[in-house]
Amino acid sequence: MKRFALAGLLAFCTIVELYAWDLIQAKGGRTNSLGRCSVALSDFWSLHNNSAGAASCKDLKFGISYENRFLLKELNVKDAGLLIPLNYGTIGISISQFGYEHYNENAIGLGISRSFGEKIKIGLNLYYILLRFSDSYSNKSAPTFDIGFQYKLNESLCLGAYFFNPINVKINTINKDKIPVIIRFGISYLVVDNFMFCCEIEENLDDNFSFRFGFEYEIFKNVYIRSGFQFKPEFFTFGIGYNYEWFTVDVAAQMNQDLGATLTCSMIFNITKRKIT
Repeated sequence: MKRFALAGLLAFCTIVELYAWDLIQAKGGRTNSLGRCSVALSDFWSLHNNSAGAASCKDLKFGISYENRFLLKELNVKDAGLLIPLNYGTIGISISQFGYEHYNENAIGLGISRSFGEKIKIGLNLYYILLRFSDSYSNKSAPTFDIGFQYKLNESLCLGAYFFNPINVKINTINKDKIPVIIRFGISYLVVDNFMFCCEIEENLDDNFSFRFGFEYEIFKNVYIRSGFQFKPEFFTFGIGYNYEWFTVDVAAQMNQDLGATLTCSMIFNITKRKIT
């Protein structure tokens, strides 16, 4: 009963203060190991985090992720996606869900990302967001979009920028509740071949900004250890990843002093190894 009451309270606070916040958190075990740094990374979960990073994808890929927030089943986050590389760019299809049977947030996304030369990548995602309540309440929905950019200064340094809901779409409720406007800027820096550092700033126009940083070290061939930290709210992250030729698994843990641990596990499958010309 205590766990259920806490879950209900947290869900209620989410509903009252800000709709759709949980759906736009960083996705994937790798990102959640790096203090939630994502905007300047190029990997499969860029599909959700900054689709510009998916522009360099050369293989058909499918991925799933499961996040157990504060070890409460009512606050689970489930994500899945598909990346389809084509000659003119990369198509991404994504789906996310947060919550449980009495309240859940859902987002379906369709996006495209493309490289412009060797340095610039741009991505765009269109979203349909659906908020589902218990039977006594009506469901709410709204469309919105995000846009992301990456600029590769050299072989080691990449800059990233991300804008979610830049036109300030609102949910059709009595209070006309807003979907938050999120802005992220960050960098990733490959210090040496097996060590990467990243940091970013996130600004929520309805809340304070947060700063986060992380590092990734390839301790053995295809085995990675990661750690990071975020300020406002404060939490420490760490994790491990293994990258096989056609399969990648990443596990992450986040530690919050007041609310406890959040665990994330994600898997990515390379369906084909076809080269796109």
